[in-house]
Formats: sequence, structure tokens, C-alpha cells
Amino acid sequence: MTLGYWDVHGYPNFPGETTLIDELANAMGTSYKWPFGDGATWPWRVNDGILSVCRNHHYNNFQASEDVTVSWAEIKNEVYAGRPFVLSMLNGGTGNGHNKAYNHHSVTCMGCLDGDQDYVYIKDTWDRDIHYLAYGDWTAVMAVWVRP
Repeated sequence: MTLGYWDVHGYPNFPGETTLIDELANAMGTSYKWPFGDGATWPWRVNDGILSVCRNHHYNNFQASEDVTVSWAEIKNEVYAGRPFVLSMLNGGTGNGHNKAYNHHSVTCMGCLDGDQDYVYIKDTWDRDIHYLAYGDWTAVMAVWVRP
């Protein structure tokens, strides 16, 4: 979803959705076989997979870096700069519009709401809607900042 955003914002060499998903899954080592067989991707393989796919489509200028100490200030900085990023959660809470928790799932963070309770606006692979989740509604989180 993060690269899909860049595809329509000045980087049109990426392939269509299904092909892009397959390329990313392959580059990230997403498991479709034993022992995990459930489409699991180790979070620390996301950045290398994104960079590999970017290079495959002649975007050598992209950067992707991991951050395991994700602050609210960093989230706001990326969002306000117009740079969506990957947020991989451990024991993630339930986003609005869902009846199950994110648990161990990666999503694209594309917005935020600053207030008495801070929220991240996210897109997940469960539907095409934008959802929100309270900042910190997870046990641990890792961000992959993606910047052209």
C-alpha cells in the first residue's frame, strides 16, 4: 500500500496491485508454506524487500529504514511531510470498523489525529477502508520509513 501511494504520486513504474504484492512478498520472504503458511513476513525484512522492489523498477533513490522506537513526533513528521510508512505491530489493538484486533499485523500509516487521544490513520489488507487506531495500542511496534 505504501508503494501504491508512491505509484500515483510521481513514481508510475511500479506494476499493478497484484503483481506488486507478489513481488514484495517474494522480496520480503513472505511465507506461504510450512512452518508459517499464513502469509507471515518478518518485520525486519520489510525494508529490504521494499528497496529491492524499488530498484527492480529503476527507483534507486528510495530509502527505507527501520525504527523500533517510534515516537508520536516521528509519526507526525512523516504524515505531515506526505510520506506514508509501514507500521508493524505486536499485539496491536482493534481499529475502528473492525471486530478483531490487529494482533501481529503490518499496516500502512497514512495520517494522524493529534488531540486528547492521539490516533494513527491506517490502511490494512483486510478491506479498502481507512481505519484509525489509538497511538500506542500495541505492545511493540516497528516503523519502516519509506522516502524517495
